[in-house]
Amino acid sequence: MSLIIQGLSKSYDAQIAVADLSFTIDKGSVVGFLGPNGAGKSTTLKMIAGYLTPDAGEVILNGISNQKDPISFKKLVGYLPESNPLYEEMYVKEYFSFLTSIHKITNPANRIEELIELTGLQSMQHKKIGALSKGYKQRVGIAAAIIHKPALVLLDEPTSGLDPNQLVEIRNLIVSISKDAIVLFSTHILQEVSAICSSVLVLNKAKLVANTLINDLLKPTQPAVKVVFDEEIEPYLTDVFFQELDFNKQDKHVLVIKSKDINKLKKELLNFALAKGLNIQALQTQETSLEEIFKLLTH
Repeated sequence: MSLIIQGLSKSYDAQIAVADLSFTIDKGSVVGFLGPNGAGKSTTLKMIAGYLTPDAGEVILNGISNQKDPISFKKLVGYLPESNPLYEEMYVKEYFSFLTSIHKITNPANRIEELIELTGLQSMQHKKIGALSKGYKQRVGIAAAIIHKPALVLLDEPTSGLDPNQLVEIRNLIVSISKDAIVLFSTHILQEVSAICSSVLVLNKAKLVANTLINDLLKPTQPAVKVVFDEEIEPYLTDVFFQELDFNKQDKHVLVIKSKDINKLKKELLNFALAKGLNIQALQTQETSLEEIFKLLTH
C-alpha cells in the first residue's frame, strides 16, 4: 500500500500555490506536513483528497489514480479539513449512523460501536455535536474521516486549539489509526512531529524543501557544547586551542562550540580550563532542535 504524488501543481491566477510536488508514502507511516502559513499545505491536502483539481500532476493510491478513476480513489480516502465541518444539530451516534448509510457500510451498528470506543466518545455518543467541546468535536471529525476504514487518512491541523490533555489523546488516536492506514497530517506544532511522526514533509513557498525521516532530518546537524566560564573568555580566544574550533561567543562568559565528538570536546575544554586556571560554571550538550531546522528550511 502506498501513496504516490507525481508533479502536483496548482495556481490561482498569478499566485502559485503548489509547484511540481512529488513524494511517496508507504503504509504504516505517520507523516507530518509542515510549512509556514501560505506554503501550500491545505491546497495539497485538498488535491490529494480529490476536493480540488490540480493544474498538473497525479495522485495514485494503491495503484488507483485520482484522475483516471476518481470515484474508486475517493472511496479509499478519509479527510478531515481544518474547518472540521460537522452537523452540529445531530447527535453523535445519529451522525455516525448517517455516515455509515452514505458509505454503505455493512454491519453499521458494529462499526459505530467500534468507532466510538476507538475515539473515546462513549460518554458523548448521545449528546448533540454542537454541545461538545472542541476536543470532542475533533474526535468526531476524525471518526467521520475513518468510519469507512480508508487506506489514506488526511488530517488538516487536527490538534489546533486543543489543551495539553486533549493533545496527548488525539496524538495517541492518530498513532492507532496508522496501524491500518497511511496518515498524512499538517500541523504548526513541531513537538507533535517529533513525538509521533516517522517522517516529515516541509513545504516553503509552494515547493517541497524537505522529505525525510525525522532522524535523518536531525542527523546532518552537528551537536554543540555550551560552556560558561566565571571569567571573561575574550583574552583566551587567540589561543591555539580555539583556532581549530567552530565556536560562537554568546556573551563575555559563554561560548557555544560545535563538534562531531562532543565527549572529546568536553574533556579538552576541561583540560584547557585547568591549564589556564579558568573556572567552568556549566558545560552542557546542545542538540539542534526541530524548530531551528524548520527555520533554516523555511527562510
